[in-house]
Amino acid sequence: MYNLEWSKFVDLIKGTYSPPHEVEKVESDFLTLTMKNLDCRKYMSDFNSLSRLVPYLITPESKCIARFIGGLAPEIKGMVKASKPTTYRSAVDLSLSLTLDAVRQKSVNTETNRKRQRKDDRSKKSKKGKFGFGNNQQRSDERPVCKTCNKRHWGQCRSDQEAKSCGICKKLGHRSLDCKDLKNVVCYVCGDKGHIKTNCPKFSQEGTVKPEEAKKGNA
Repeated sequence: MYNLEWSKFVDLIKGTYSPPHEVEKVESDFLTLTMKNLDCRKYMSDFNSLSRLVPYLITPESKCIARFIGGLAPEIKGMVKASKPTTYRSAVDLSLSLTLDAVRQKSVNTETNRKRQRKDDRSKKSKKGKFGFGNNQQRSDERPVCKTCNKRHWGQCRSDQEAKSCGICKKLGHRSLDCKDLKNVVCYVCGDKGHIKTNCPKFSQEGTVKPEEAKKGNA
């Protein structure tokens, strides 16, 4: 035993305590090892633990560096590979530094997205209240006061539209008092056609009807 070389001693240990199917499992786990959730320290620890059991998969050192870079997260893999590290230690140190930066940037982006989401939610609630999906009192308060009817509503004022149309011919552009189409209109004071109360010759300036025409008036 004392004269046995270390490499042969290791082979005896492996042959006794490491059956082929267990070795294959370790090899498979090592070759498929990747970084998860930007946790570079855990990835490095697992890589070192498994590589000790399969040293032939990381020899020479350039092979070890290539396998380590291959399992890094996509966020930093390209940058580490582009730096072309010459030692395993330098590859690990660079990976730890870049991962820390990536975690910080991810945290900033998450907070920014949350703020934007809260702002969008407030904007949507405001629009719902404005266009009729929110509280009734809130909708009423948000509607502007119309200068024509002095009431709160959206869009063109109906009172304004009615005010612009003639009550006799129903045409726009003039009032009932200025309407010229009076051939079919009936005066509700004297009952005659062709004029309205304002133009009635039997209606006095004081606003009274002559006694002899009182019985002809329409209600």
